[in-house]
Amino acid sequence: MKTNRRRFLTTIGATASATLLAPAVFDFRLMAATSVRPNVSGMLSTDPILVGYQTAITAMQGLLATDPRSWSYQAAIHYTTAPPTMADWDNCQHGTHFFWAWHRMYLYWFERIVRKYSGDSNWALPFWNWTAQPHLPPPFRVTTSDLYTAHRDSNINNGSGALPASYVNYTSPFAELDYYTAQGSLEGTPHGAVHVGVGGSSGWMSSVPTAAMDPIFYLHHANIDRLWDLYLAQGGGRADPTSDSTWTSRVFHFFDENGKAVSMTPCDVLNAAAQLNYRYEGEPAQVKQNCGTIPVWIFTYLELLIIPFPPVPIGPDPYTVAVDISKIEQQLVNILNNPLQEVLLELDGVATDKQPGATWEIYVGLPAGAVPNPTSPSYVGQLALFGKGVRSDTVKKFQPATLRFNATKALAQVVATGGSSAPISFFCRGILIRGKQQAGNPESLVTVSSAGFRVQTRARQ
Repeated sequence: MKTNRRRFLTTIGATASATLLAPAVFDFRLMAATSVRPNVSGMLSTDPILVGYQTAITAMQGLLATDPRSWSYQAAIHYTTAPPTMADWDNCQHGTHFFWAWHRMYLYWFERIVRKYSGDSNWALPFWNWTAQPHLPPPFRVTTSDLYTAHRDSNINNGSGALPASYVNYTSPFAELDYYTAQGSLEGTPHGAVHVGVGGSSGWMSSVPTAAMDPIFYLHHANIDRLWDLYLAQGGGRADPTSDSTWTSRVFHFFDENGKAVSMTPCDVLNAAAQLNYRYEGEPAQVKQNCGTIPVWIFTYLELLIIPFPPVPIGPDPYTVAVDISKIEQQLVNILNNPLQEVLLELDGVATDKQPGATWEIYVGLPAGAVPNPTSPSYVGQLALFGKGVRSDTVKKFQPATLRFNATKALAQVVATGGSSAPISFFCRGILIRGKQQAGNPESLVTVSSAGFRVQTRARQ
């Protein structure tokens, strides 16, 4: 029974029952104290983890659509356009301060449900480390498997396509000490870029309302969750916003493996190993934090320069916005000489009608005629839209996206060469096919209402 649209829209009249599909006896006390979420790399289709996942998918697809443990209901908790609308649906946190925390909660309860229906009391959700393995894991490409869906980019599905290095690089977000800035940067790339790369212009992974229907979604987000741990493990003052009461007190609702409603706050998921009894294969010791702890750094932001943005949409061709920095040149020199200050490029009011199915590399101060290269100092990040900013993804409540990129190194290069011009350039990109970078062919153009440079200053609490 493959994962498909028909199964996702299983009608309320379905006759399968949770009692018949679930193991008669399932005791979580038989679990190891701390489970290890394994790396899917190298796993064969016959691996017990993947066999258990398929078993659970089949069982969950057979449940009544009104059962919160069903495949369709679990996907709808993330987001859906399917009627009717339940109070627990459409709760995914994108473009908010709760991106990492909400998805950790969502995966945790999903994992418990899958564990029950897999029949393996020690089942753990695997993660897809796309940075090291940019091809879709082979078991998810087997057309007769429950792990497969035709609703992906065809090249990704047949193995000829792979995610470019720029899609899966998390150097930029990891360099940020401000939790919210790092989280927001990572939500765009690699998170959003991987969604777009796997789904293309019309696949399930590319669109928020359908993304969680694809079995690879949960392995993708397991890796995003793993990166939260790795981000904190770098130290240097990186910390969860444990003194922000708005963040710590927010309550979210889910369902356990027995269909019982449960609630959680970010304070309940700070320490995955200690609070949720899992860790990731090969990760360093998790950083232990507690709500109420005061982080080392406090961050403030001030506007440095407003950049007039042309009304012409960004499309498949190279696109450049002229930026004159002569009036802020001395300010920039002072900022760049202050190790506690950085400059962020902010794009506001970013919007498109539907998923473009491509991303745009963004450069600041790229010299005229220079070949764009994501390893150059001028590169600041990727414009990858997923959720906010995509009108067809958020038809119930559309909100344009705000994107921020660290432009400090790029501007430092401009200042060092005595330049007074720091143009912002966009280059459309697709995935790799047989190892060759493809030019982007967007299905929809992107507009930006305004842009600017902001100064980020950090000080000790």
